[in-house]
Formats: sequence, C-alpha cells, structure tokens
Amino acid sequence: MAKSRVVANEQKLPGEVLRHPLRARILIACTEGPTGIREFAEQAKVKLSKARYHFHVLEKHRYIWIAEKVPVRGVYKHLFVATRLGVVTDAEFAAMKEEEQRRLSTAIVTTFHGRCLAALRADTFDSRDDSHFSWVPRVLDEQGWKEQMEELLRGYERSNEIEAGSKARLRKGGGGEIHTTTAHAGFESPPDRSLGDRP
Repeated sequence: MAKSRVVANEQKLPGEVLRHPLRARILIACTEGPTGIREFAEQAKVKLSKARYHFHVLEKHRYIWIAEKVPVRGVYKHLFVATRLGVVTDAEFAAMKEEEQRRLSTAIVTTFHGRCLAALRADTFDSRDDSHFSWVPRVLDEQGWKEQMEELLRGYERSNEIEAGSKARLRKGGGGEIHTTTAHAGFESPPDRSLGDRP
C-alpha cells in the first residue's frame, strides 16, 4: 500500500492471495481488530463455509493468525488478527477498491499508534539509550520520491534479515529477547507552510 501500503515487495508474494475481494475485506477486518469467522460472515452477508475457506487461505499464507481461542458452549471460537508476516504487494493493494485501501491504511496507522502508546505507558519507549524515533517533512521531486521509496524498501528487507539472524542466535541461547517495533513509512503529504515545506 502511489497510495499507502503495508510494504511493496513483489518478490515475496505473487500478488494472488488478495485478488479475491472477500480476502481483502477479511484482512482489513483482522487489521482493525480480533475477528471471528461467524461474525464476519454475518456482517459481510456471505455463507459461513465461504468465509471459513477464505480465512483459512489467508492463515495459510500468514496474512492472519489465531490470536485468541474463546470457549463457547463446549467448543472454541477462533479470533483472528492480521500479522506483520503477511505483506500486501503493490499489485494486491492496487486491486482493492479505494475505500478498502483507505480502511486498510487507516487500520495500519491506528494499530501502529496503539503500539507507540502502549510503549509510552509501559515506560519502554525510552528505556534504551540507543532507541530511535523520528519523522521529518521533506520536499522531493519525482526522482527523489522514487529513490526514497526504494531506500525504505531496502531498509524493510534488511530489517527482516536482522530479525532472522537474531532469532537464530536466540534459538542457540544467545541472550534474552528484546521486543521491538520498527516503522518504515513514506507518503505524500499536503503542503504545510508552517512546517517549512517549501520547494
């Protein structure tokens, strides 16, 4: 998700998973909060079997995962949430309707904002001397925009490599886990002269 997207990495996924519009709606719902299959089917006015099938496709491709199992009359109701392991490619995002794009982007920003607030309330946001958080308004031309977006994508991919190395060391008993949130964002903004956004 040029519109907002989770990440744009055409090489990791072929752009097929979200081609079905119902799967895009499921992903948006799971990004907005924990979602049960039955409740989604009723809200979306689709057959339960159809909703269940598409939930399972998204779970198989790691777009969503079971975050909670709630006991209901002797059985467990599964509540799904979106996972960062699933990425939305340029092709998948472009295939969504404009309203779906807006809802997905809104949900992503809202959940990131929630993580920031949770860290502030738990006093972990500034607990490490080398933590970093910054945002900067910039003025770019078309070439600069493309270069900046490419750099953000490289940073995202490098972050995946760093995490993979960390997990390998942790499996070997190499120290304790540091739960971390990283952000990679770049988007066109309306001009704000008060912030010095001048060409």
